[in-house]
Amino acid sequence: MEFLHALGGVFGLMLMGFVGFMLAARHWFGSETRIMLPRLITQIALPPFLMYTIMHSFHRNDLLMLAKGALLPLCSVVLMFALAVIIAKFAKIKRQHFGLFCASVSNSNTIFVGIPVNLALFGENSVPYVLLYYAASTVFFWTVGQYSITCDITDSKCCIPLHTRLLQVFSPPLMGFMTGVGLTLLGIELPEFLQNVARSLGNLTTPLAMIFIGISIYDMGLRSIRISKDMALLVVGRMVLGPLVMSGFLLFFTVPPLMAKVFIIQASLPVMAQAAILSAHYHTDPEFGAQAVSLTTLLSMITIPLYMVIF
Repeated sequence: MEFLHALGGVFGLMLMGFVGFMLAARHWFGSETRIMLPRLITQIALPPFLMYTIMHSFHRNDLLMLAKGALLPLCSVVLMFALAVIIAKFAKIKRQHFGLFCASVSNSNTIFVGIPVNLALFGENSVPYVLLYYAASTVFFWTVGQYSITCDITDSKCCIPLHTRLLQVFSPPLMGFMTGVGLTLLGIELPEFLQNVARSLGNLTTPLAMIFIGISIYDMGLRSIRISKDMALLVVGRMVLGPLVMSGFLLFFTVPPLMAKVFIIQASLPVMAQAAILSAHYHTDPEFGAQAVSLTTLLSMITIPLYMVIF
């Protein structure tokens, strides 16, 4: 029954993507909508979602105590990114999605898939550990990951100056995350109406992201989907190498059994939907990103039960 609940969470995400695919097939979306959706997600919906999640998942003392635990997933994500860069160089990954490849291999969908899957598998006691991994992955993705995706830009007219790249480290999603951490540490509670606004805007994140993925898949065309060498390496890196690296770290660090299980599941999850969103936002290779999210989400319906048995 636990596996059915876990698979149900993944299947629900796929259904949202299918809605976007079908609406695109009915020509609901024009070119302006395809530009607007990534901006709406990254700049309007995601920042309050991160802020609200942090404020309502941690108390001040919990945040301070659990901060040390974030070092393990952070080390895992950093090592995965380094390995992805090495693999990408040796395998001669295409220039237009080199950074996207590295960001996708190193960062998993720790919140949109991670929360429902871990709740179904381990119950509410797993949530603090889910958010620990999420915190480490979020900080890394919206700094190093986002920077690597912007490096895929090849159009000279879209070239981003160094000072602008530095400013992009402090992106709206990262600022939303840091605002939530700061307010929690200071013990400041926002008025209820502001919390309701943040929650309502944040609730747009998952459906809009998956609808956009569905639109991108339609634009790409189902017949054009091919498992290229680059995509095969990305899938293996994300779905196989990720949990293996985390399990290797766990051999040298003593952590509670539940934390270990949650971290391995988190490390095995699909590519972050935001990776494809950012690729579209910066006009690099959104088709590759959309395909990566779709394929790994589909494969996770097999790998999640498999890793539950293995680990």
